[in-house]
This record gives sequence, structure tokens and C-alpha cells, in this order.
Amino acid sequence: MPERARGADVLPAVRPARWHRLGGRLAGDLVLPADPAYDAARRLQQMEFDRIAPLAVAYCASTEDVRTCVGFAREHGIPLRIRSGGHSHNGWSTGEALVVDLSRMNAVSVGRDTVALGPGTQSVDALAALRAYGRQIITGTFPTVAAGGFLTGGGLGWQTRRFGVGSDRVAAARVVLADGRVVRCSADEEPDLYWALRGGGGGTFGIVVGFEVRPVDAPVLVRYDTVWDLDRGAELVAAWQQWCVEGPDELGSSLVVLPSFRPGDTPTIRIWGVHLGSRGDVERGLASLAHRAGTRPRTSTVGDPEPYPDAMHRSLCGDATVAECHRTGTGPEAKGHRHPMTLRTYRLTDRAMTGDEAAAAVAAWDPGLDQERYLLFIALGGQANRVPRTETAYVHRNARFLAGYQYAIRAPQPGPDRIAEARAWNDRAAAALAPTACGSYVNFPSTRPEPHWRTAFFGENHPRLLDVKRRYDPENVFRHPQSVGA
Repeated sequence: MPERARGADVLPAVRPARWHRLGGRLAGDLVLPADPAYDAARRLQQMEFDRIAPLAVAYCASTEDVRTCVGFAREHGIPLRIRSGGHSHNGWSTGEALVVDLSRMNAVSVGRDTVALGPGTQSVDALAALRAYGRQIITGTFPTVAAGGFLTGGGLGWQTRRFGVGSDRVAAARVVLADGRVVRCSADEEPDLYWALRGGGGGTFGIVVGFEVRPVDAPVLVRYDTVWDLDRGAELVAAWQQWCVEGPDELGSSLVVLPSFRPGDTPTIRIWGVHLGSRGDVERGLASLAHRAGTRPRTSTVGDPEPYPDAMHRSLCGDATVAECHRTGTGPEAKGHRHPMTLRTYRLTDRAMTGDEAAAAVAAWDPGLDQERYLLFIALGGQANRVPRTETAYVHRNARFLAGYQYAIRAPQPGPDRIAEARAWNDRAAAALAPTACGSYVNFPSTRPEPHWRTAFFGENHPRLLDVKRRYDPENVFRHPQSVGA
């Protein structure tokens, strides 16, 4: 669960007049608890964190705003939390703190060799902004994830196999440090900080206020979406994983075991993604998958070849416009959904599951239960795994899949028995993933902290990350419960 406030009685009291003076110094806006906009300002993607009450939320509009907030927090001895898109699974971007919100720092500009991105740039906006240039950047699989957290944590998605993780394409970054300095880091400038920011996790070493990213020429993609019955679930999971391992880098794919959402429905398996190739390639690939699994999909849709931004927009947003695809409450046209309270267990795995391991994974999901639960896999490997493990802070160069279980609770105030049931289910699920687990992805942390999370997130790179932390943030100004130095 998220870090809880340590209690207002142990935080230094900041006089209202000082908060108002801070607001007056910002080009952006400072939202305080008494303000009408406060309830909306404190929301993350996860509804469960609505109960957390920040001391204030600063919508920063410039690097100088960020510097001002860092200086104010240090001067008054109050904690900081850094928020780009608000997708932190464990609520690490909020707390009883001054929340530095970077969502308005979302400009996109195209140069000769790089694209400049603000940390608040969301995937859906980046896709739209770059469409006319025939260039694109690596994005994740959810439309409103922002660059700040995505890139500093590594950045996984359907393009990982073809182009590498998102952080592999970061050429430089501008960072506000704890002492107020603003530095540019790259292979030639502040190289240790540059190394750490590519996979060491957000909100840890400083506040990134701008990225320079090497784009890719926007390829043509084919979308596909299939739904399968669960009666051969274990065989299908094992076959899909082997299909992905043996497939080309151009294949991007996810698999999720879905519960029944209406009376009379049965659980299903959805396999969907994008392919950088032809429609015929996709159709032949899906036929091969069906043959491997010994079953056929209930439904199968293969789209026509589309430009990269169009295909990704349809995959992420469906028929919604760019404005509509944003999270409800963040804009006048925004219709994007928020997530209920969700308990999660995630691992990275380094090979395809055997038939028995796949059967155990499906059994741990437990078709006999009727709660809203998911078993999810995203195919990795390819170009991402051709980079040496220590070349950047993102260490997981042997990972083949991101695997995870999710248990959603939509009750506004679930009782302790329901939460205990969900925790027990997640613990059983974690045991099912253990045989193939090779680490954990810092952007997809489990709800229950792993005993050895430092090694799971960072492997042999953790000692060097600690050295970078001590050099650039010796007082641990930038922190959360599982940040480097915590």
C-alpha cells in the first residue's frame, strides 16, 4: 500500500501566508486544501488514493516553478512528491507533502535528430503531436501515462521488442537537483546521472523537466485483437509465450485472462497488440498460434495497415478523440476512466512457461472465483535484450515477459475481510510466478513490497545507483518508499 503520512504533528507547520506567497511566485497554480479545485487536484489514476491529502499541489508551468517548489520544501522541512501523469501504482506520486505536478510541462518540439518532450507529455498527446512529422517515440500501453515516470523507469510497451525500452532512446535530460541547480545530463555531461535516469525510477535523483529523445521513423502497424475461451487456458498461455519468444521483433503482444463481467458469461482470454508488418503476416501468425494451442479464437479481428500514430491511438483510445482520451476531470472533454482500488503482483520472467507452469499460473488466477481479477502478460525481449545489463540503469535485459495478477475492488470503502481476501489471492499468485521470475519492473511494483525489492528492481546496478544518489541527492530530498536510498 502507499506510504502513509507520518502525521501532521511531526511535520513542521507552514503558515498560510507562506503558502500564498509560494503561489504568488509560481507561473503555474498552487492548489491548497481549502480551494474548490483541491479534490480534483489530488486525484491519481487510482481511486484508492483519493483519501490521501497533500499539503498542496503545485501545477508547475516552468523549470523556475519547479526550482521554487524544491527550495520552498527544503526551507520549510516538508516532503516533496513528484507527479507527471499520476499513474504510480502504489501512490508514490502523492502523500502528505507538497506535490509537484508536471502535467502542464507537456510541450513537444521536433528537432533534426531528437524530439524535446516535457515530463508531463502523455502518450496520446505525443502520438498526435508527432503525426505530421512522420516520426514517433516509444510509448506504453495506456494513453495517459506521461513521459516523466515512463522514461525514468525504463519504459515498456508493444514497441519494446523492435526499438528497445523507452529509456534506451533518451539522448539527454534537464534536471532540477535538490540544491536548486539545473543540469543537463547526457553521455558527455553528468554521465552518471544520465545513466541513472534511464531505468533508476522517477522521483529519486532529481526532477526531470525536459527530455531529448531519439525518435524512430513512424512505421506502419497492423492491429489485431482476439478472444479465446478459457477451457484450454493453460495450453494457450504456454503456446502464446513460445509463439512470442520465437516470433520476430516486429511482434508486439499482450495476453490477459479476463473474468466474466455479466451473469451467464464465462471467463475468456484476450490476446491483442500490434505488428510492424503486413496483414497477411498477422493472419498467418495467429493461425500458427491457434495450431500450437490446439484451439481457435472465439473472435478475431485484424486491421488494415495504418500509420503508427493512428494504430496506437485506436489501440489505446478506440474511437475517442485526443481530448476525450484524457482522464475524466482533467479537461472539459475528457472521458478516460479511472481505476478502482487494485491489488497487484508483478514479476519479470526470463523464459516461456512450461505447460505445467502455465497451468499453475491459470489455476492461481482461479476460474472458480467471481471477483474482478486479471492475469496479464506483455511480451518483451528483442532489441531491448541486446543492450548490456549495466549500460543503463534498466538492468532487465534477459526479461521475456512482464507478468502480473490484479484484483480490483470497486466498493468505495471495502471492508477488512475483502482486502484480506485480495491480499491472500495476490500472495498465492506471486508463488505461481516464482519459478520463472527474474526480477521486477520499477514502474509496475507489487502492492505487497518484495523482501528484496532493491535487487528485484535494479539487480547488480543498485550499488552504482546508490553512489549516484549520494552524489546528487545526499539528503534524500527526492524519495518514496521504494526509491534508491530508501
